[in-house]
Amino acid sequence: METVLTIATIVVAFVFWGIGVKLIRDYVESVTIWDFQCGLHFRHGKFVETLEAGKHRLFGKGHTVILHDLRISELVVQGQELITADSATVKLTAVAQWKIVDPQKFYTGAEDARQVLYTIIQLALRHLVGGLDLDAVMEKKASFAGEFLEQVRGAAALDLGIEVVRVDIRDVMIGGELKSAFSSVIMARQEARAKQERARGEAAALRTMANAARAFEDNPELFRLRYLETLKEAGAGYGNQLIIGVPEEMMALVKKG
Repeated sequence: METVLTIATIVVAFVFWGIGVKLIRDYVESVTIWDFQCGLHFRHGKFVETLEAGKHRLFGKGHTVILHDLRISELVVQGQELITADSATVKLTAVAQWKIVDPQKFYTGAEDARQVLYTIIQLALRHLVGGLDLDAVMEKKASFAGEFLEQVRGAAALDLGIEVVRVDIRDVMIGGELKSAFSSVIMARQEARAKQERARGEAAALRTMANAARAFEDNPELFRLRYLETLKEAGAGYGNQLIIGVPEEMMALVKKG
């Protein structure tokens, strides 16, 4: 009799243990969040809290945890065709690096926050380029980053809980005919600058010569000394015979005194 009771007790214990395990499985949920993540905890559709990295046990039913990656992500806005102020068509590619800083706003602020960020960058590009001529776009594209970032960062942080870390214009493409014309303009500008530099050099050389001529005229002894030095330097490579021409105006200075 005692053996039967013992067996029955063990059976009942196993039954209750199984029921207890099932209840625990049904009413306790375990969630693990990695270091680079955070979790938005909702229960029955209502926001409860933001869960940090670690293991969390949630008791009861109706829990939902939405995980977000907090690492920096990259978004490429590819081949945007824009019209400049002088009616030229350019195609731009922008690259943005961003991360989530307010997970709740990122999740609840827009149906698709990434798509909204894409549109924000598109509109910022249009605003940035639309008021400039093609020349200004091509020359200043490397310096757009600061103004571009300011326009994108404000809207992204306010509406989406996103921090835009960096945004740059990576490529500027123009049509074949327009590219040839633009290249010709650039070459003409470079040639004009080269001519200006040559003209400045020649003017500087003339000024130097004019100053030297005035100095020699005011100081004949200085000219005779320079004349003798020139003869000595020139004669070093010609043996004992040297023929050198001297302007008639300068001969008066050589003979003077």
